[in-house]
Amino acid sequence: MNEFLHNMTAYQVAGIYLIIALVAYTILSLFLKQLAKHAGRTKSQLDDYLINAIAAPSKALIWFGWLFFSISAFKADITALSTVIKYINITPVFIVTWGVIRIISAVEAYLIEKDNSVSDDSVRLLSRLIKMLLVIAILLGIAQFLGFSISSLLTFGGVGGVVMGFAAKDMLSNIFGGLMIQMDKPFSTGDWIRSSQFEGTVEKIGWRMTRIRTFSKNPVYIPNSIFASIPIETPSRMTNRRIKEVIGLRYNDIKQIPAIVTEVENLLKKHKEIDQSQPLRVYFNYFNASSLDFNIYAFTYTTSKDDYQKIKQAVLLSVAEIIEQHGAEIAYPTQTLHVQQDTEC
Repeated sequence: MNEFLHNMTAYQVAGIYLIIALVAYTILSLFLKQLAKHAGRTKSQLDDYLINAIAAPSKALIWFGWLFFSISAFKADITALSTVIKYINITPVFIVTWGVIRIISAVEAYLIEKDNSVSDDSVRLLSRLIKMLLVIAILLGIAQFLGFSISSLLTFGGVGGVVMGFAAKDMLSNIFGGLMIQMDKPFSTGDWIRSSQFEGTVEKIGWRMTRIRTFSKNPVYIPNSIFASIPIETPSRMTNRRIKEVIGLRYNDIKQIPAIVTEVENLLKKHKEIDQSQPLRVYFNYFNASSLDFNIYAFTYTTSKDDYQKIKQAVLLSVAEIIEQHGAEIAYPTQTLHVQQDTEC
């Protein structure tokens, strides 16, 4: 084969390599197509993701092989091409690295799409860390291949890391804040969170900041380090919703209060939407300026805002009916003026 190619010109050799590359590309494409068709009949979608991930890098290797051998055919005529070949020898490393990164991304996409106990944010974080470590390892290997001292690079990197650490203190604190969010899980993507400074739905937890969509539909970008210094409430993880109301009656209705309180308590105890395993209290507890106040304290089973509002509405209307049935009225602010008349002796 070598003797056959040796008797041909560089252009003819490059043409033969091109034909070989086209044949190899066609065979590989047909093979991947059949493989994808077979994978489509399996229950798991992981093989579909993996086949799609390796397809492009595999084809890129074929075209690199054609380019490499074609340049090699011309290096006898063009001396400078020998230097080019020396440096493009590491190109397959980049292609393979690209393929591995695509495989990691494919596994990430599969795990996110699949319904499992692992949170999507944790999968994304782990995928990014693996990709970053892989790229750093490949770059160090390439640096050693090009003649750089790895020990010197690591020493410089250590000193530079300290300097960069001071210069980028806030950025690093945000990155570690993001890691703590992933580890402690105070909230996840899609959760409704609330603090004294913001409230909204978490759309994305990034390396440096978290994006929250407020209820006015505006995006808010919050540095991750903030979450380590403020209390965060996650209402979307609530187990029940609370009904907490204070009802005021007129002072003229003080004799009806015991019966009203008892009947309201029975109403809540019999209500199918009220969670009886949670605290339930109905008590008269305050002599207000213009009313006699009793409180209602209970929890609904539902956590849906719409359902909760409907249940609360029905309960309050039922309470109003009970008050009316006992001849009492809900109080409103009033003032009574007593005028004392002086009597003449």
